[in-house]
Amino acid sequence: MKNQIFLIVFFFLCSNIGLGQNKEIDTTRILNKIKETEAIEFSEPIKALKKYEEIYNLSTSIDFDKGAFKAVLYSAYLHNNLAQYDSAFFFFDKAKTINLRLKEPLNDAYIALNRANTYMYQGDLESSIENHFYGIEILEKEKDSARLIGAYANLSTVFDQLDDFDKEIEYLKKSLNLTPKDGWQDMALTYGDIGLAYIDKKNYEKAYVNLSKADSISQLTKSSMLDFYVTRNWGDYYISIEDFKTAIGYLKTSILKAKENNYKFYEKELMINLGECYVKIGNLELAEPILMDALNEGKELAVLEIPKKASILLSKLYEKKKNYKNANLYLNQHLLFKDSLVSQEHIKTVNNLDLKYQTEKKDKELAEQKLIIQESKSKNQTMNILIVSLLLGSILLWFSFRQRQKRMQQQLVAIEREQEVRTLESLIEGEEKERFRIAKELHDGVNGDLAAIKFKLTSLLETNNQVINEAVTMIDNSCEQVRAISHNLVPPSLKDFDLLEAVEEYCQSMNSIHEPSIEFQQLGDPIDLDKKQEANVFRIVQELVTNSIKHAEAKEINVQLSHLNNTLQLTVEDNGKGFDPKTVKSDGIGMQNVQSRVDYLNATMDFLSNEKGTSYTIAMDTKTSTS
Repeated sequence: MKNQIFLIVFFFLCSNIGLGQNKEIDTTRILNKIKETEAIEFSEPIKALKKYEEIYNLSTSIDFDKGAFKAVLYSAYLHNNLAQYDSAFFFFDKAKTINLRLKEPLNDAYIALNRANTYMYQGDLESSIENHFYGIEILEKEKDSARLIGAYANLSTVFDQLDDFDKEIEYLKKSLNLTPKDGWQDMALTYGDIGLAYIDKKNYEKAYVNLSKADSISQLTKSSMLDFYVTRNWGDYYISIEDFKTAIGYLKTSILKAKENNYKFYEKELMINLGECYVKIGNLELAEPILMDALNEGKELAVLEIPKKASILLSKLYEKKKNYKNANLYLNQHLLFKDSLVSQEHIKTVNNLDLKYQTEKKDKELAEQKLIIQESKSKNQTMNILIVSLLLGSILLWFSFRQRQKRMQQQLVAIEREQEVRTLESLIEGEEKERFRIAKELHDGVNGDLAAIKFKLTSLLETNNQVINEAVTMIDNSCEQVRAISHNLVPPSLKDFDLLEAVEEYCQSMNSIHEPSIEFQQLGDPIDLDKKQEANVFRIVQELVTNSIKHAEAKEINVQLSHLNNTLQLTVEDNGKGFDPKTVKSDGIGMQNVQSRVDYLNATMDFLSNEKGTSYTIAMDTKTSTS
């Protein structure tokens, strides 16, 4: 199983059943305890389970069904993360019983969709499909598009296990179409899953494109969970193209991130992939204990997908060791696990369920009709105001404390930073003034002299001298070159308009006079920088594009400016021959200028170069950058 699993989490409104003042205080305390426990779910799952048990007991003592429901539902999530699936089913059943009193259709949807995930972990794909369709039907009827995003993505995972990759991509695209434009995290997760599906279809070009989209969004959002999935996906990609040494690096990083986040299932899956890489590169001694542990733990957890993959890899390992007895033994085990997961009858049943869902979902009426309990509006409003006030008060206290800490740190580095900025600013301003002076002398001096010479030579054209004609043509060419140099030194579009227009005009100009195809793309929010910042970003673009033209022997150069969440990211990529940073001098004047401008902008610069090309990425915070 390669796709991420969305947890369908429901955030409750406060209880608005007729409660006395003491009961209102108790329910507020319960909701606060739930929020506190949510914060430690991944770091201290066992402690969180005990707290949810206390919350459940407290809720039942005052007949607060919504608090009890949330406590048992979140307990089920935790048992899922800990691969304790029997316990997860127990708490899902308990949540179902409580909802018989609450009579909330959406609660039934959340239970069904998360129960579907548990069935999928266990390899019971038919039950997983049934629960997915049941939950999706409710969400579609309630027009809950936000949670349909995760439901479609989870359903695609089942089809991935059935090796029906076209159906997997179909549901992933349904999820992507519902994702709002500002839903960057969900968008990145879905792009990653589409990339993995294309890996399974052996369409590595489309896989790379989608994985790169997910990676770009991950770098901007800085989400630890998203960073884990992106890193794990690159490991799968490099395994698929048989670059096992690169894959091992990504896998080791992913395993560490899985342990940090208590992703038990993914940790075992990644260990299998690591064992596979060791088998491929011939390091059988490292591979054998990893795969054997995965096989045994998968059997203990009753998660058939893990021992299925571990057994086939152990078969290949023993075949390489020429231990054909063990190779045959584990091959037979693999076939047994595979038959348990996906039989022909099983696939037929799942496909029939999918067909039935697609054709009948518009006309089918849910068995249970939505019943709404009429409750007191005034108490609901009072409780909501109380919770919002408490939340805002806590946020203000935390924000005030953080501001005091930041102010102290800023005062310590302000003097040193101000001196560095002044030094860089003086150097850069001096360079810009010198560019302006040279451009003015070229335009007013050299260009004027060339024009005068052309006039005098033109007066001699009556002699019809071919040499004079050629000289006049050469002067025209020289004038154009002087004009181009002058505009490159001080581009009018940068002075009169803005950064985007200047970069776009520059790329178009360079594209018309140089062989590589130079393309410019702008993404995200509008860019608002002062002229000094715009000038420095523009100069960086000039230097990097010029380097690609001179040295890379590239056919394509891509320049991209993206602005998202107050982060401006400049990317300059080419598909040239690349270079080895260890053998190329890094103290050239051009790259020193680029680094100076990056330092002035208080930005960061990373680059990657190999035989496929070179990519520079420069990122700056537009909210706190140098002004």
